[in-house]
Amino acid sequence: MPKSSRRKIYRTIISEQIKEQLMEEIFQHKYKPGQRLVESALAKELSVSQSSVREALRSLVAMGFLESEPFKGNTVRSLSRQDLQEAYTVRAALESLAASDAAMRITDAELSELEQLCEDMIEAARAGEVHERTRLNIEFHKALIRASGNKLILKLFDNLQFASWSLITGTYSTIDPVEIALRHRTLIEAIRSRDPERARRAMQEHIEEGTTSILNSFESTGSSEQNQEHH
Repeated sequence: MPKSSRRKIYRTIISEQIKEQLMEEIFQHKYKPGQRLVESALAKELSVSQSSVREALRSLVAMGFLESEPFKGNTVRSLSRQDLQEAYTVRAALESLAASDAAMRITDAELSELEQLCEDMIEAARAGEVHERTRLNIEFHKALIRASGNKLILKLFDNLQFASWSLITGTYSTIDPVEIALRHRTLIEAIRSRDPERARRAMQEHIEEGTTSILNSFESTGSSEQNQEHH
């Protein structure tokens, strides 16, 4: 049984890495809308198993980056500003509710955990460790949701794969990485105040600020791609 568990964990990690790489490439417009992603070809190109690629593609379909059609396979969707806006709007609504609940329920130990994650995130940002900063950011938000006591929000966060959206935010935001990390201190102070409305508003603003930056980055990347095609 332990051996089987280890294999499963390894496969999940690989599929996550594949998903993240493909997400970045779709976001950067390296794959055109309507372009087919062939499981066997990707597996060969990335030197991974087809099952790992299959899991990654399934996740990208769930997130709306790909479309899956019978007899046609997986093709790249035409990702629009509205698609991104909707994803971040839903995330803001869920996490704002979590922050509001957390302000009323959080324990001192949970607050300490958030503080430590925040300081580690700032340190990673200052050191230029992008992936570590992103990982800590995801852990911070999940720890905050757990502190809310609302298990459904945590389940939705996982099912809607908002951790993967955090990867896009961390990679393509036009805001300085250290500034992004420092902004989490504002969230902690709002929750520590035990004021649900202040905590809700702080989270809403936190995600909305990141959203604006991501949308600008997405549009500028798309414009650059179009300019290259015309020249």
